[in-house]
Amino acid sequence: MTEIVTKIKHATVFRDGARVTRSGKVTLETGPQKVLARGITELAQRDSFRVSGHGPASLASIDVGTYTVLREAGSDVKPILDEIERLEKERQSILDEMELHKTRLANVGQMMTQFAGTFGMVFAAGEGQVSQLGEIDKSYAKIQNDSQTKLRELTEKLREVDDKLAVARRNLGAIQAERTSETFYEVQVNLDVREKSEVELGITYQVAGASWVPKYDVDLRAGIAKLRRMAVIGNRTREPWEKVTLVVSTASARPVSAVEPTPFVVREYIPVPEARPPPGRPTIGGGMPMKLEKARPMAMAPAEAPSPPPPPKPAMVVELATASETSSGISVYELPKPMTIPFDDDSHPVTLVEEDLETRTVHYWYTDAMAEVVAQDEVTNGENVLLAGTMKVYSEGDYIGETSIPLVAPREKFKLGARVAYDVKAKKKLVEREVEKAGLTRGKLRRFYAYRLEIENFSKRPIQIKVVDRVPHSLNPAIEVKMDSQKLGLEKFELGVMEWLRSIEPSKKDVTEYSFEVFWEKGITISPPLP
Repeated sequence: MTEIVTKIKHATVFRDGARVTRSGKVTLETGPQKVLARGITELAQRDSFRVSGHGPASLASIDVGTYTVLREAGSDVKPILDEIERLEKERQSILDEMELHKTRLANVGQMMTQFAGTFGMVFAAGEGQVSQLGEIDKSYAKIQNDSQTKLRELTEKLREVDDKLAVARRNLGAIQAERTSETFYEVQVNLDVREKSEVELGITYQVAGASWVPKYDVDLRAGIAKLRRMAVIGNRTREPWEKVTLVVSTASARPVSAVEPTPFVVREYIPVPEARPPPGRPTIGGGMPMKLEKARPMAMAPAEAPSPPPPPKPAMVVELATASETSSGISVYELPKPMTIPFDDDSHPVTLVEEDLETRTVHYWYTDAMAEVVAQDEVTNGENVLLAGTMKVYSEGDYIGETSIPLVAPREKFKLGARVAYDVKAKKKLVEREVEKAGLTRGKLRRFYAYRLEIENFSKRPIQIKVVDRVPHSLNPAIEVKMDSQKLGLEKFELGVMEWLRSIEPSKKDVTEYSFEVFWEKGITISPPLP
């Protein structure tokens, strides 16, 4: 049997796993040969191993097995155990001293209470003086102050000891958790070699412990959203990826199945009689409830002759991946150069692609609850899926904030970048309000309201704005709301909620006026009250 040394050359990272390819070369004699590849992480999936190769040989079969390597822990735990024992004794000593001072404070307080209760009678009998009361009060204040000061010092000391104990116990746990043995996979490849030559083998397998999460940066500009996609990769496969061809895929390594429905059967509910415990046995749930726990100016140097400015430095080039879309909308990104992703607990960000997406700015104003107009961009996604993740949003290079986006399919529209539109002003004015008492409208009460909405565009571009307002709506026949909504050109009018869509040119103002009346029977109180 010939052993072959293999190295990881290719890795495709899924959202919850990875597919890894190892390769190596070995010179073999003519005839049947057995080649053994070892050192494969135990996080590999046993039934996922596949073998391919190049050379004058044919593959007969492969066998996958495991082996264990024993090793001793390299640290001695006795010094840490001694330190923990010493700290625990010190901690108990501090607790005992704290309890002593607390008892002292309690006893002195009780004595002062008793003295205060009897001093009046002693003083009345002429057996005490007021000066004695002052001396005792001073003594009590000193004892109380000394004990409280000592308690604060002991509390701080206890905190320091607890911190040291936590560190020691953590170090002990880390040493005791060191593996004294490690299991690996090995793959035996059975070949039929036609002639003596060098044969190259590739071993591919699925492995757990790898994942990536998406992150995005987007800069919103006029008509264009410049989007940068990034992948934050984690490699916890116990195998380092050193200068490998790296591919990032939006696919999932978990199996997916179509769920078939089952009948939804309803029946009459018949309660089951509660079983009573035998006499003398406590019931479940008894007992006590559980508690969850300015700078000085510097001397100026003599002026020198101005030197010509240095030439501008070239802009840094960002190497981007090649993106493609596979079946079912899965996106694949192949990095342009070999990458190194070590096996550790850190996350490793990688820039995938930058692209320009189509976008348009939309404005929104709800007159009753918003003093300012909000601008937001409606972006059309490109040819690759956007997975759910966090996104830093900029507008013309200025940082707006960070948001989260849901999964966005290729070519789907989504909104982001909500911000105050300082170049658009809007206000709602109450133009007229009339109140009529009963008798003037056949025994009914009446109120009349007239409003004016003004929206002014100070930006350099035309805008589209969605305006939302509302008037009272009644489901009670005794309360009637009258309004002529037809002349307003509303996009939507439901349950008193009105929506407009307005286009406003630069330096122009849009004015909308409307009115409504409310009638109700005498003796009825409207809730909530009308404005």
